Amino acid sequence: TIVTAMSDREQAVGNVVYSAFGNSGQKCSAASLLILEREVYEDDAFKRQLTDATATFKTGSAWDFTSRMGPLVRPPGGPLREALTGLEPGESWALEPRRLADNPQLWTPGIKWDVPAGSSTHLTEFFGPVLGVMRAENLEQAVSLANQTGYGLTAGLESLDRREQDCWKERIRAGNLYINRGTTGAVVLRQPFGGMGKSAIGAGIKTGGPHYVAQFLAIEEIGPPQAGPLAAPHPLLRIAQRWQHRLAWNGFGRDNDDIHKAVLAIRSYLYWAETEFSRDTDFFHLRGQDNILRHLPVGTIVVRLHPQDSLFDVLARIAAVRATGNRLRASIPRGLDSPATRFLYDAEGRRLTGRGPVFQETDEELIALIPTVDRIRYAAPDRVPQEVFAAAAETGFYIARAPVLMEGRLELLHYYRQQSICTNYHRYGNLGFRAEPFDES
Repeated sequence: TIVTAMSDREQAVGNVVYSAFGNSGQKCSAASLLILEREVYEDDAFKRQLTDATATFKTGSAWDFTSRMGPLVRPPGGPLREALTGLEPGESWALEPRRLADNPQLWTPGIKWDVPAGSSTHLTEFFGPVLGVMRAENLEQAVSLANQTGYGLTAGLESLDRREQDCWKERIRAGNLYINRGTTGAVVLRQPFGGMGKSAIGAGIKTGGPHYVAQFLAIEEIGPPQAGPLAAPHPLLRIAQRWQHRLAWNGFGRDNDDIHKAVLAIRSYLYWAETEFSRDTDFFHLRGQDNILRHLPVGTIVVRLHPQDSLFDVLARIAAVRATGNRLRASIPRGLDSPATRFLYDAEGRRLTGRGPVFQETDEELIALIPTVDRIRYAAPDRVPQEVFAAAAETGFYIARAPVLMEGRLELLHYYRQQSICTNYHRYGNLGFRAEPFDES
């Protein structure tokens, strides 16, 4: 959680304390790192409120209904025990945790102050009742410190400035974003749940979201996709129209079927990218709270060819990368000569790739690229070499390998990351500028 000078500081204290300690700090979305803008960090009143609120967050037996925090699921060990019992160089205790009642699982909450960048407290998720506090000169540095952790499940911002909120939303790397509220307690559908970076596995399709079930299905396409008209022109649409004209007089010969499928796919991809995936959607419209689901381009996607790939398999994946606003790297195994590779090297292929380079590289060279790209898209599960799988598994890198579909509503899920944004825009029930005008009649 980041707290800026433009926050409601009393509100921030309440949200942070509950987020950090409401579930004994064991919830995966619990706040374990608090980054304060310098003015807030140097505010003695804020520090006093934070420590007082935490000290009075009563710890005790779960059978005592006055307890706000109960025991841990097991006695703390490893990094968590070290965090509860010791300090790293430069740190100090704003509130030192204590073990209670000779119970090895019952600890009061602790706050570490002046956590250095790059320290264990900064970069480790402890899953226990200890909160590390860092200082940042400004919001930009605070976001950088947060992103350095590599984790990206939940992130919170306390700021009443919409410009700061917009800046933070564009730069923070996390799957669930919370503004002016706690970072725990996601609700199914309202705040679909799932992270980025080290807090994600697989395609990162969010639990409790509209696309969650799709990743468990084996989908077979039995007919052409349906697509409506587009509101905005796109270079891919001109390519599809050009191919459509050539198809009318059998201009692609024996590749006609694959090109026809690619034309249908392009239209479907552009339609769904425009009408669903590029729009921020709030399905609930709650008074006082926005709940936005949005889709972000993955980044750099490698479209890896295989000798068994059809021309459609290749053209559709490249079109999907471009339709979704990702960066394309077309990758061909060295020495591969097929209708698809020949198409990519002629004028039509160069138009489709945006005249970007097509790389010839071995599997070993592809493996070396993994740290520098965001996703690899193969056309089928059995076309991924075992050594590529093994290299990806070392870092949790996701390889998309489901069969390629013409239906954009499903195929494009491989090219986006999902993000939920929950914003409390009311203050203590006051809707402010979002209130409806008073009807004097």
